[in-house]
Amino acid sequence: MTIIERIADEIAQLFPDATIYTENQSDGFNEPSFFIEKINTSSASEPFDRQSRKYAYQVVYFPNPDNPKTDMELMEDYLLSGLLELKDYAPLRNKRLMQQEDNTLIYQFEVWGRFYPDKKDEIKLQNQEVKGQIK
Repeated sequence: MTIIERIADEIAQLFPDATIYTENQSDGFNEPSFFIEKINTSSASEPFDRQSRKYAYQVVYFPNPDNPKTDMELMEDYLLSGLLELKDYAPLRNKRLMQQEDNTLIYQFEVWGRFYPDKKDEIKLQNQEVKGQIK
């Protein structure tokens, strides 16, 4: 399961009737709805072939057009109180919310993790034969 799918699952738990998009829509987004996208990824090497990765995401909320300011203010509280972690995966870090002039609410956060990247080659000494004696 991708991180975007995990975020969508968490939003669906909070708002079961919500429309959640994970891809841009050529004909626009229905309102109210959510759109989830990755902003960037950073990686740093650690000992023992591990990597520390930070994935930055944003959830864009398109409010009800009849009362967008009130809707965004309520949604801000719901997101800050309810969307705190990806269950059984990772907490959300560095959370921030911004209301845009185009009547959208943007919730940005990071998901941090440690990973062991897949190795392309097997261990080189695995099939070596020893000639001589070992003492």
